[in-house]
Amino acid sequence: MLQHVEQERLHFDQQRRFIYRMAGTLGILAILYAQYANFTDTHQSYFYRVVYVVNHVVFAGICVALIWLLARQRIPIKHLERLALIVFIVQSLGFNGIIPAVFLPTPDAMLLDAIGDDIWFLLIICILAIHLYDVRRGALIAVSVFLASFGVVTVQIVRWNMLGVDAANSERVVSVYLMAGALLGFLVVLSAYRAQAERLRTAYELMREIAYTDALTGLPNRRRLYEDLRRLIATAERYGQTFCVCLFDLDHFKQLNDQHGHLVGDQALRAVARAVPQHLRAADHFGRWGGEEFAILLPQTDLSSAQTALDRVRLELHAINLPDVSMITASFGVTEYVPGDTGETILHRADQAMYLAKTTGRNRVVGDGEPVEMWSV
Repeated sequence: MLQHVEQERLHFDQQRRFIYRMAGTLGILAILYAQYANFTDTHQSYFYRVVYVVNHVVFAGICVALIWLLARQRIPIKHLERLALIVFIVQSLGFNGIIPAVFLPTPDAMLLDAIGDDIWFLLIICILAIHLYDVRRGALIAVSVFLASFGVVTVQIVRWNMLGVDAANSERVVSVYLMAGALLGFLVVLSAYRAQAERLRTAYELMREIAYTDALTGLPNRRRLYEDLRRLIATAERYGQTFCVCLFDLDHFKQLNDQHGHLVGDQALRAVARAVPQHLRAADHFGRWGGEEFAILLPQTDLSSAQTALDRVRLELHAINLPDVSMITASFGVTEYVPGDTGETILHRADQAMYLAKTTGRNRVVGDGEPVEMWSV
């Protein structure tokens, strides 16, 4: 399970890097367009235009550097995300907040600037903050940045009103920011809801893993195997497929525990758990039935094929090497599904076959209903 989680994490990191590279490329294109608009806009002061030329060059350079670092994959993506967030906050508050508010002559120009890119860039930063941190911290950062930006705009509008500047579009500017604030609040609530749902899902998956996994071996436990068996029976009834059920028990396991201690016994059980899957198919179900007893479910397998496969498993157990333990053997009982079988009836036949294997020499595979001669291996 841990290996699967790590693979999912790496896959998610690769997806994030790809998305961020695409977003960075689009950001560079947006900066180039903004620079073109700045170059062709002769209504702004020369100083204002120069400031934004420098800003565009620096910001584009930062975007190129982030894309390059994302491609090299030498720095953890979380560090790059938080570095980008800091750069974006400075950019938003400085060049999308303070400087326009100071240098733009009228609320009309501020409104065009706000609905053009300022408010959208601000929301992107807020969303990134919510994504990078836990809900409470992310929401605090996002709301703080938004209120700081809105505060700068509000101060400038109040200043214009005090100076008697025509502020016909002031209400529209405030309306744009209020609507953006409402959207931000909705995103915070949605993020909190998602985080809660994720915690519940994780808790459920953990409880399910504990409920269906044997703690010692990490194999599916009896409850999980019984559910797998019921699904196999349902499939067999619907499609007329056959399958086999095997129960096997380690021979003389109590003596091994008595002579070498339960620690060695546990090592033996874990060694069996590692060895058996090497000779099973991906579709087969293998788990610990209880104590020193294990179960194997073999879908779409007849009795003869199952016995052949299980004999390979039996021989594989001989190769297990434990200190002071000469050889691990097991007695296998296997039976084939018969139409009308329930979980109880098919398990009973497998258990009877296993008992027959133990009472006729051990270390063997016995099929249900098969005549057995006394022999030993």
